[in-house]
Amino acid sequence: MNPEAFFSSLVDYEKTPGYDYKLADFVAFLTKIGSPHKKLEHVIHIAGTKGKGATAAIISSVLQSARYRVGLFTSPHLKRINERIKINNKEIANSELEYYIRKLKPHIQGRHQARTFFEVLTAIAFLHFLRKRTDCNVLETGLGGRLDTTNTTTPLLSIITKIGYDHTQLLGTTLAAIAREKAGIIKHGVPVITVKQRPAVERVIKKVVRAKKTHLVSADKAHRIDVVKYSLVGSHVRVRGELGTFSAFLPLAGEHQIENLLIALSALSVLRQQGIHIPTRAIQKGIRNTKLRGRFDVVSPKRLTFREQTEKPIVIFDCAHNKDSFEALERNLTRFKIRNFFLIFGSSKGKDIQYCLKNIFPKAQTVFLVKAEHPRARDPLDIFTAAKRFQKNTVIAPSVKTVLKYAKNLPRKKITVVITGSFYLWQKDWVV
Repeated sequence: MNPEAFFSSLVDYEKTPGYDYKLADFVAFLTKIGSPHKKLEHVIHIAGTKGKGATAAIISSVLQSARYRVGLFTSPHLKRINERIKINNKEIANSELEYYIRKLKPHIQGRHQARTFFEVLTAIAFLHFLRKRTDCNVLETGLGGRLDTTNTTTPLLSIITKIGYDHTQLLGTTLAAIAREKAGIIKHGVPVITVKQRPAVERVIKKVVRAKKTHLVSADKAHRIDVVKYSLVGSHVRVRGELGTFSAFLPLAGEHQIENLLIALSALSVLRQQGIHIPTRAIQKGIRNTKLRGRFDVVSPKRLTFREQTEKPIVIFDCAHNKDSFEALERNLTRFKIRNFFLIFGSSKGKDIQYCLKNIFPKAQTVFLVKAEHPRARDPLDIFTAAKRFQKNTVIAPSVKTVLKYAKNLPRKKITVVITGSFYLWQKDWVV
């Protein structure tokens, strides 16, 4: 049984338009298979528009460095489904996916009990973490929060990262509406961690926190992070706050990752207060060992070091796909003085790309519009005219690989290629 083929046969709201979802149906399904959502312990639950993946990765890495067995459930994946379910950073094996599929298949086939791609994947994550006896489990919401499949668990703490506009056709067209969906993960008496949000978002979160009679922790107030040095491969930082004073190296590039680190540190502080032993040395080691691909990620050359200068083309992949993440990308381009770069751009239908068109396209030397290999990928022709308004050197290219080959063969090697607009532009093999 091919897991990829099986999952592609299920309804997938990441690929299929339309969203009429009832979480109660999923709870009924979980009950049939032994209620794994009720047995999962020490859950750290994360919702938000941006920064969920980085926050989850940092927390997971630190807990692992503190010698805990950590389950990590994230989305989407870059290369294969297995990336979404990990224990101590090791992906679930195909043989294990096949085992759970066989176990669940009698409950997910048939017109009246059909389950979705994300439901089945969530159920497998729960079962896998229970079977492997994880100590802690870091769960990232897939979409929203209130109706997300991960919201069937009872966490030790809830985290809400920065909220902005995304999935507006499903979550609402105002920040308040989106915030209400995200704040749906807040549980009675369970601490909530967030950062400084836009006023409309902050009002919603505080209102829900009061209604649930719980405690709100502001990550901005719990710690202070001073960046000693930025680089394309990460940031040297100095931390002061509830966890003490120490230095660390975060191998995630850019100013926006400092905010994600702030949130993660607050989460670790709350976990300490709840009796989970996390030494300072484990925090430093865990931050240093954090792994997260696709976020302002230098994919070529493969081993660019902190001090290295290279004459080869530098290729950066960034999964930015909404206004907030495009703003973060623009700040990084400015921070690292990246000018006259080649921009490879592709997006999914329905995504708001105006900020990228107006603010990032003009900074490029040339823009190459491509179509990702995904059912919801937008045809480059649909945005070509708009793109030409902001960047006259805009062309439609056959693929990401075609542009990379062109860049590699240019006489002038010292050039930067930035690829952005969608997770689905990620290449299984980066050959530059």
